Amino acid sequence: MTKEIWTAVSALADKWRRSQTVRQVTLAMPRDGVPSKDPLTEMLAEFRAGSMRAHALRLNSELHYLISQPMLDHVKRPSSFDGWLLEAYKVEVAFRLELAWLRAQLPGYPLLRVPQLVANTPYTTHEFTWKAVWARGDMARGFQLSPPAALLVGVERIEVSRELQELASALRASESWQRLATTRAALTATDRRQLQVECRALRTALSPERVDEFEPHLALKRHQFRDEQMQYALARLTDGAAAYANAFTDAADTVDFAVDGVLPQLVTYGRPKDVGAAADLDFLSEDRIEFQPAVPIFWTSMLVFVSDPLVQEVGQVTGSNINFGGGIENNRASLRLLPGAAASWGL
Repeated sequence: MTKEIWTAVSALADKWRRSQTVRQVTLAMPRDGVPSKDPLTEMLAEFRAGSMRAHALRLNSELHYLISQPMLDHVKRPSSFDGWLLEAYKVEVAFRLELAWLRAQLPGYPLLRVPQLVANTPYTTHEFTWKAVWARGDMARGFQLSPPAALLVGVERIEVSRELQELASALRASESWQRLATTRAALTATDRRQLQVECRALRTALSPERVDEFEPHLALKRHQFRDEQMQYALARLTDGAAAYANAFTDAADTVDFAVDGVLPQLVTYGRPKDVGAAADLDFLSEDRIEFQPAVPIFWTSMLVFVSDPLVQEVGQVTGSNINFGGGIENNRASLRLLPGAAASWGL
């Protein structure tokens, strides 16, 4: 990830915030440490506590899943919910089309012959998944051949062509996208045959009958089965085929992290909050840290700025452990850092 990516993401977020429909949806979202008496916000807070992961820009789909779960029957839906959910649907439609256009700029798109994009994987399933799915219909729209369209949220039209072009340019220059192009160009006939064989085998393993046989009802177990079968197929790949499939995972993660991970947080909550010093700091990898925050961190996915001199970077919370009885010194947070974001956003 680069400073140029975060500059483009911030500019795109500014455009999203101009939409009245988007503001209507995001204003209802729970905010860290800010109590609300709005029944809609209270409801969303209960869903978040009950494992809601989706952000405000693609919340409609996950809420439809959550309200169908017996364990959440007790959550009271206010009278404003149905109207608000319709606005959330409009926002999600616009968001998914924007993400689809950016994915279409990947090297080799749409001819990405990788196991991840076989029908019924966590990337492509029509059922529950944590991911923003790669819809077959979107892959047939020819987005890779056309300039980006305006952002259409219901009847609102917001011009985002320049911001999307700049983000696409920054993504194309990223290490992961460059590696996808390189590994694709290096594929041999043997590599392509191996990819074809594994894709065919995975398609069989993930047939509706096989998934039903493993688990006929429970969505999370069905999702787990799909993910395990996909990982088995990826593990069987070797040489250039493995390098290409792994490069696709990383390139897809780059665009999804920027657009499906960071952009919605900027649109909903604005600039990251400064959590100050990072006590008991552990660098888990180049872009992963764990530390004791000086202030409470309440939910995953939120963006924070760690101004501690050893870090001085923005990160997205990937996990937090809050001990309300043991004091702040017993809290822990883990972050995925956004290299270059702090400098890009003037923090």
